[in-house]
Amino acid sequence: MIEHGGHGVNCVVIGAGLAGLSAAHRLARNGAQVTVVEASEQVGGRAQTVDVAGRPADRGFQSVFTAYEDTSTFLREIGFRQRDLVPFDRGAVVHDGLDWHRLGLSARLLRRFPSFTTADVIRLGRLAAEVRVTSCAHLLGGEEQDQTTADYLRRRGFSGGAIEGFFRPLFGVITLDPALESDAGYFRFLMRMLVRGRAAIPVEGHGMIAEWAAASVMQGGGCIRTGSPAAEIVVGEGGRATAVRLDGGELLGADVVVVAAQAPAARRLLARHDSRTATSLDVDPAGVTTLIYTLGRPLHSGQVIVLNSAPRASGRRIDLVCQESNLTRPGLGPPYVLLATCVHGDAGPPSDVSGLEGEMARMVGRWSPGFDWGRHARLADVVVEPFAQFRVPPGTRRALPGVRTSIPNVLLAGDATAHPSIEGAVASGFRAADVVSAMQL
Repeated sequence: MIEHGGHGVNCVVIGAGLAGLSAAHRLARNGAQVTVVEASEQVGGRAQTVDVAGRPADRGFQSVFTAYEDTSTFLREIGFRQRDLVPFDRGAVVHDGLDWHRLGLSARLLRRFPSFTTADVIRLGRLAAEVRVTSCAHLLGGEEQDQTTADYLRRRGFSGGAIEGFFRPLFGVITLDPALESDAGYFRFLMRMLVRGRAAIPVEGHGMIAEWAAASVMQGGGCIRTGSPAAEIVVGEGGRATAVRLDGGELLGADVVVVAAQAPAARRLLARHDSRTATSLDVDPAGVTTLIYTLGRPLHSGQVIVLNSAPRASGRRIDLVCQESNLTRPGLGPPYVLLATCVHGDAGPPSDVSGLEGEMARMVGRWSPGFDWGRHARLADVVVEPFAQFRVPPGTRRALPGVRTSIPNVLLAGDATAHPSIEGAVASGFRAADVVSAMQL
């Protein structure tokens, strides 16, 4: 129990994404008085779900790996049951520009996958066995984080066909890094997630996690205020934070402040008082644009993602397609909800979304010539997320800030203190809450 003068410590958490909500949940559970302030009108941050024609639709493709350790704990604590997570079929379906192939980690599927040689199958089996028995901490903290994923795979002896036909389409989407320049330690961590578990989505979309977490905070006596941007952390003469000032001028007194905002907002809030931590949050963003369609007839069956593994050319392309309603509303008739994702890569968000719409229509024409896209598909929404996650080229994670700032009672949470994933966000929130529990206030 966190106690301060006989009363729960007054904690203000800035940001109601999964990092802020996991911190607030753990703090409230430990007896703190928690107020969460969120700039937008909805909790969840990048994990938000909207209603599209009576169907849940995530604002960008994401998945929860069931092997995520802290996330699994978090879901249990907020009341998620196993059946609330719907797993994807193992592997994925890929189209290489000419034909369809089933992509998976089993030896049977790999032997049939055209990009793999027999030697590639053996090498992948060895890699899978290695990461399965290695702890997450060791995978993320090893010397592999100082080399790119592409270099690491070449040094392990994988063929160019395996890298281009298997690793690039799959991990290029997971990491939002088609060049495979993310550090190999992070890649090995993700491999462990694939080997030890499944990718899944909540039955009501990822916003369901945020909503349940917010309910848990409020059931613990906490308060969540959306539409309340934090303008400033007020630091008193003793060098400690005394309050958080909101955009409208309102002051929220605080014994402890947890900054769990997205990296750019956290950098702005900390710059005045802790330039070192603020500078370390100057991470390079990776973005996505997601086209959300409703379909009058299904484009594909099964609980799968479809990856575009055709050779990359200049210009925009659709990298991933997921008919999300196959998981959230299986067995129901139309409309079917489909997400089509474009990874920005080195380029910024597209200035002409109609170009992406045209590319989607052309791609469906190549993939499924008998599907009348113009008749059955309607664009329901376009979601541009310029900061979907941050890039982790070699050495980046070594320079990320820790949970503590130079202000004794201001702590930092967010995936930018760990690694760019739901697990990184949740783990950071837990870590911040645990530090608060150990503080002498």
